[in-house]
Amino acid sequence: VSSIESTLRSLTYILPGRFDDADLASEALFSVLNLLGIYHDTILQRHVASIPPSHRPTPSPLNRYTRGWQETSPLYKRIALLLTIIQYTEVLIEMGVQKKWGQKYKWRIITALEAIKAAGRLGLMQLTNKRMIMHPIHTERDVDPSTLADLAEVELSVQQSHWKGTRTGNTRLQLSAVQKSANGKSMGKSADVTEFLLSKVLTPDLVRKPRDLVGALKGMGAMGEYLFILRPLIYVMAMRRYGQKSWYPWLLSLSIEVASRSCLKQFLRDRSHALAGRPGSGVVGSSGTPLEKDEMKRRLWLLLYYVLRSPFYDQFTKERLHNFCESASKKPLISLVGGIVRDYQPLWESVYFY
Repeated sequence: VSSIESTLRSLTYILPGRFDDADLASEALFSVLNLLGIYHDTILQRHVASIPPSHRPTPSPLNRYTRGWQETSPLYKRIALLLTIIQYTEVLIEMGVQKKWGQKYKWRIITALEAIKAAGRLGLMQLTNKRMIMHPIHTERDVDPSTLADLAEVELSVQQSHWKGTRTGNTRLQLSAVQKSANGKSMGKSADVTEFLLSKVLTPDLVRKPRDLVGALKGMGAMGEYLFILRPLIYVMAMRRYGQKSWYPWLLSLSIEVASRSCLKQFLRDRSHALAGRPGSGVVGSSGTPLEKDEMKRRLWLLLYYVLRSPFYDQFTKERLHNFCESASKKPLISLVGGIVRDYQPLWESVYFY
C-alpha cells in the first residue's frame, strides 16, 4: 500500500497541463491519497502499539509531542484532524469553487477556510497552554511499514531472547541475546557491545514528558505566535480590500511575519537565558528546545514564498521563471524540470492556496 501511495503521488507532479482539467484531476488524486494516508497511519499506529515495547520503533520527538496531546485531549485530536483535512483539500476546494461559481465565491471560500484555520490554531494554542503550533500538527509516518514484523514473529522473538521477571512482570533482554547481537549475527559484523549499549541509551528528549518538548509562551512570545496564526487571515482580507496587484497586502503580510519572528526569537532567547542551568527545564541552547528550533527554521524558509506572491511575482519573479523555462527547454534532463515549472506557473498565478 505504501508503494502504491508513493507511485500515485508521483503522478500528481506531472499531470498538470497534460489535458483539459488535468490540474483538477491531479489535485483530486493528491487530496484522496493524503486522506487515505491518514487512515493508513491509524492502522500502523495500532499495530505499533500492539508490539512489545522492546521491539517498537522509537518515535520522532514531533510524533511524541503531537501524540501526547492527542491522547490527553480528545478536543485537540479533533481540531488537529479538521485542520489536517483542510490542509489536504483546500486547493481542491478552491479550484472546484472557482470552476463552478467564479472568482467572487472563490474569495469567500478562501476567507472562510483561513478563518477556520486561524480559529483552530488559536484553539490548539489554548489547549496546549500557549505553546507554539508545530508543523505538521498531526503525527507523521516515521515508520517504514516493510520493517514492521508480523506480531506473531515479534512475540516468538521476545520469548526466545527475553526473560520475564516473576515478581515485577518486566521483560528484559537475556545476556545471550546481547552477546549474539554484539557478535554481529543480528546487528552486523562491525557492531560491538559498546554500539549495542549506546543504542539503548536514553537521550534527554526521550526522558522528558511529551509536552515538555515545547515550552509555554508568555508575553512577547505569545504575541508573536498570535501574529503568526492570524497573518494568513489578515493577508486575505487585505487582498480582498485592496486587490491582488496592490503592494499594501504584500508589505503588510511580510511585516507581520517579520514581527512575529522577532517576538518569538526574543522570547525564546530570554527564556533560555533565564532557565539556563536548571535541571529538567526542557530548554537547551539559545533558541529554545530542538522542536522549537526546527519550527523556527521552517518558518524562516516560508519567507521565500513571498517571491511567488503578487505583486512581487508579477514584477520580478515571473519573467525570470519564464527565462529559466526557455533556457532549460534546450538542455537534456533540465528540460524536464523546466517543463514542470512551466506547467505549474498558471496554477501559482491563479490558485491562492498554491
